[in-house]
Amino acid sequence: MSHKNNISRRDLFKLTASSTGAMALGGMVAPGIWTPEALAQGAEKSAIVVCFMPGGYNALFGSPDSFMGAGTFGVTTQNTLNLGNGLVVDSTFNTLGAFAKGHMASVGVAHGIAAHGAAKPAQFTVNNVSPAIALAAGMGGNGSIKAANVGSEMAPGPGTAVGGVSLQQITDMKSTIDALGGGAPDPTMPKRDFAAKGLEGSKNMSAKRLDGNPQSLESVRNGYKAAYDTLVKPAEPFNAQELMTAYGLTATTVTSMSSKFAAAELMIRSGTNVVTMVDGGALNYDTHGDTSGARARQKFTQSVMPGLKVFTDRMLNLPDKNVVVVIFGDFARSLPGSDHASVTVATVMGKYVKVGTTGKVDANVGLPSGTPSINGLWGMLAAAAKAPTAAIQGMGGNPHTSIVMG
Repeated sequence: MSHKNNISRRDLFKLTASSTGAMALGGMVAPGIWTPEALAQGAEKSAIVVCFMPGGYNALFGSPDSFMGAGTFGVTTQNTLNLGNGLVVDSTFNTLGAFAKGHMASVGVAHGIAAHGAAKPAQFTVNNVSPAIALAAGMGGNGSIKAANVGSEMAPGPGTAVGGVSLQQITDMKSTIDALGGGAPDPTMPKRDFAAKGLEGSKNMSAKRLDGNPQSLESVRNGYKAAYDTLVKPAEPFNAQELMTAYGLTATTVTSMSSKFAAAELMIRSGTNVVTMVDGGALNYDTHGDTSGARARQKFTQSVMPGLKVFTDRMLNLPDKNVVVVIFGDFARSLPGSDHASVTVATVMGKYVKVGTTGKVDANVGLPSGTPSINGLWGMLAAAAKAPTAAIQGMGGNPHTSIVMG
């Protein structure tokens, strides 16, 4: 390989906005999944942000009135917020702006699973593929990276590519900012057109190996495409320092939840359809013995709320975008010991989300008979994102019609 076209794998992944590279994902498209070419989006660009709480997402956040009478999980009239139309949430959400609170709903998920090992991947599996990746493919658009996971911990579930789309991992925003032309000029970086030509030459010289290993090198193929598409697409100017200041960040590395929300905004502004993030690490939400709900509230308040507030204030009511945010975990916490329930209650916010609930649990953290399972949540997200009809049907439709605007 000549020096002129010798772009290393490290350089390739830097250009694709990933400091660690794309994950090694498969290349099988599940039967019945739509193709991006047939599903062009309208003028309003939609995106879905998935915030996953490993260990569990206590129903006190989305259905606290279920525990009011007995005072379980420490619920009182003083720490709840009545948003109307049957929706009561934990007062933690009171710090959010009026628009977010006026477009919030609780969604019930009766998956019947009470073990971490099964519940985590199940929440991200519909039709044997990741619904996050499938929706990213089905929502179309011209983003060079259609599905992104921000942070070092990947969303659970299958990693199979769908329609040529795989989940690209973003662990440092600097490479994304540089690739999109949003940072200060860097004399060590090649010009975009030159870099694109070099990248195309490198891909062509690797074509034989890529074609001979269609599954094992699928992530590399996707990485080439994402990098090339990014470089040939005109850079849309934005103020990187303003973004950092808004989220209170001093470094571009994606570690805290605030930095993950900042990275999510950055990716959405660059055209990404679906962004996943995990609030994991040593202090997750497997809050056994948290009978007062104090640990769950403290963790959520300190870790999630600062970035969530900034993100929703900046992104939920933009005239040219329709951003949907969902927060959920493996399962809710059971009573009396804050152990593993077999259902979960998700919190969803978005421009076309109606205030209301399909996730009101009973006093023993159970959901009514007939409550939809996991595919119902993803169908609702697709509907709230105004995804193409085929994308919504690919999730099995939207059974939560009462909380999505027509």
